[in-house]
Order: sequence, then structure tokens, then C-alpha cells
Amino acid sequence: MADMSGNSNRHAAGSIISKLPLLLQPVRWLQALGWLMYAISVGWFVLLSSATHGAAEDTTLKGVRWRTGRAFDEFSKSPISVSWQHAALRSHLMQFARSQQLAIVLDRRVDPNQRLDLTVKNVSIEQFMLRIAQASGTQFCRFGDCYYFGPAENAQRLLGINSILTGGRQSEKTVWGRSAEMSWRRLATPQEVLRRLTMENNFEIVGLDKIQHDLMAELNVPPMRLDMRLTLLLSQFDLWFKQNDSKKTVSIVGPPETLRASLRMTGYDADKKLLQRMRAASTSCKVTKTKRTIKITGPVQGLEAARNVAIGSFTPKPRSLDEKRFQLSVKNRRGLILNAVAQQLTLEVQVADDCQSVLEEVVVVTVKDATVDVLLEAILAGTECDYSQEGQTLRLYRK
Repeated sequence: MADMSGNSNRHAAGSIISKLPLLLQPVRWLQALGWLMYAISVGWFVLLSSATHGAAEDTTLKGVRWRTGRAFDEFSKSPISVSWQHAALRSHLMQFARSQQLAIVLDRRVDPNQRLDLTVKNVSIEQFMLRIAQASGTQFCRFGDCYYFGPAENAQRLLGINSILTGGRQSEKTVWGRSAEMSWRRLATPQEVLRRLTMENNFEIVGLDKIQHDLMAELNVPPMRLDMRLTLLLSQFDLWFKQNDSKKTVSIVGPPETLRASLRMTGYDADKKLLQRMRAASTSCKVTKTKRTIKITGPVQGLEAARNVAIGSFTPKPRSLDEKRFQLSVKNRRGLILNAVAQQLTLEVQVADDCQSVLEEVVVVTVKDATVDVLLEAILAGTECDYSQEGQTLRLYRK
């Protein structure tokens, strides 16, 4: 295996080197490629997948071991580089969710087939979520241990509800505080899902006829309280629920008109200037800080505005090349795959004349949790070409 960090001397550099022509047209080749690509640290991953599969063919979410609790919190601050070109919103979100073990819910009212052109580099996952929301005309929030994307009013409401319910002390022994996974199959109806919840938790629900008929996309999220599961489903129909006096019956009602909550954000360097910017973005909210926490209190619309300022201020810690790990499964021209990887690593690629032809060959490259060396060797497998790295230059030459 080639050692890119310190063993480049074993690779002879006697070949005539010429720059890879595709590097001269980075925008054009990305558009032609039409791939989803991203890289994440804390186990840096890169995934390239053909966007031509279409949005109707969602990535299944069965069997995913979702990140939850502290693991979710820490991973949300991880650096990421992404390039989506003409990407179908739902299919790419679900691919991202599955590969990174971060549950994502796309509201039923959002066009799942809308196409996004989105490129970010060295931003946190939360910042990437914010960019997706801006590009898709939605808003996002964390709800339990998942990210939700949907209409602005509903996302703001769920942001506040999440703060209220996850910060509460309701006992797990009550039916409403009991946590369980929430999932349903593709084309399930909301009535079917609600009836199953009532049977599993021994309560009755009044007003099912208020929910319009719909065939929903697949959903799979980590365990959350029963009241949060009901909220996540009903809110997508602009509905709510009220617990009746019997405590064994709930009625479906309209959503609350006003809602206030307190949002706590950890992991941010809240200096005086940031707090001032947050207060200016949300004059209706009170913004305070302790040593490790920013607290935003007020109407839910203001929580979201102040939160976005804090998210945008964050600077994720970059990872070294040796820490990066790659996950890739793609069929395409060898040169396009190599170029895509090089762009993520900010490497300039130079290719000897007698290796140019191998870049036009269509190959299948599949690696999982691979180092840079393993990835590059997989890309060049079956050829007479080898590589060396000197600084930020990657050279290909005939063995």
C-alpha cells in the first residue's frame, strides 16, 4: 500500500506529468457528474451515489442504528464538505441520514422531488442542515433525536415543543412519557399509524376524521416519548391533540396559536458580540448565557431566529488527512471518481501521459471505512499506474 504521508520517495517521479484536464473545469464536471458527495469527520466519510436513481426510489431506513443523546449532540458539530448537483431532496436526505446514522424527517407537505444545487465546505452538520433548509424553502429543527424539515410555522412550533417536552420531568411510567421507536412503512396512512399507537399504548383517540387521507413516505426515527410521536405525526396535518379528563382518551384539535419556550444550546463560544447579534435577530426573546450554555426564552418564532445566528457562528474543528475515512460505492469513469475525491481533499491531480487513457475507463469502486491510501488504490486497481503525494499535489504515473 502506498503511504501518502511519508513514503512518497518510493514512487519514481521520472514520468512526464501533465495536469488532469477535468480539473480545469470543476463546475462543468460536477454538473455532468450529478453526484451527491460529502465528507464528515469523527470518522470522515465520503459517499458518491448516482443522482439518476430518482427521488421515487428512497433509501430504506430499516436497520439503521441512529445516533442519540450525547452522540447526536457531538456529531452535529462535526465538519462536513458537501456537493449536491441537481439533487432530489428526499432521496439525498435519506441517503445522508442512513450513512451518517442521523434520523431525518421531511414533512409530507414539502416537495420531495425538488432539485437542489448545494455546495458547502468545512461547515458543521447543523450548518449544513440550515443550508438545506434555506435552499429548499423550508425550515429545520431538532425534534427528539432527529432533524425535521418542513413549513416555517410548523418547524418553529416543533422547536419549542421539543424544548418543552425534552426538558420536562414527566415520568416514563406514564403512558405519555413512555419512549419507543416510531416508524411506518412507505404508503402507510396516518389513520393506520394512529390506530397502531392507540392499541400499543392502550388509549383512545377522538377525531380521526379530521385527518385527511394520505399515503406517506417511509419513516424511521429513534425512540421518543408518546406525546412527541403524536406531535410529529399530527403537526404535519396542522393538527394537535388534547388529553381529556379520563387520561385514557385524546381529542384531535387545531394547533396552539401562541407558544413560548426556552431553548438551551451547548457547545458554542458565546462571546459578547454573538449574544448581541442573537438579541438583534430576535428582539422578542431574552438571550442569556452561563459558562457552557446559551439560553433563549420567548416566542418560538424568535427562538428559531436567534438559534440560526448561533449555528452560523460556529467554526468546526478541521481534521487531518490521516483521520479521514471514506465510504464509497459508485460506477463511473475513473477520472471523474478520482477528481471528485481530489476536490474534497483539496489536492491538485497531475497525470503522466501514459496514464491518461485509464481515466476514461468506467469502473466500479466500493470501499467502506477506508483510509486515503486504500481508496486511491481501489480507484487505480487493475491498472499499471501508481500514485505519489507531495504536499497538496497527487501524481499518477506508470509503474
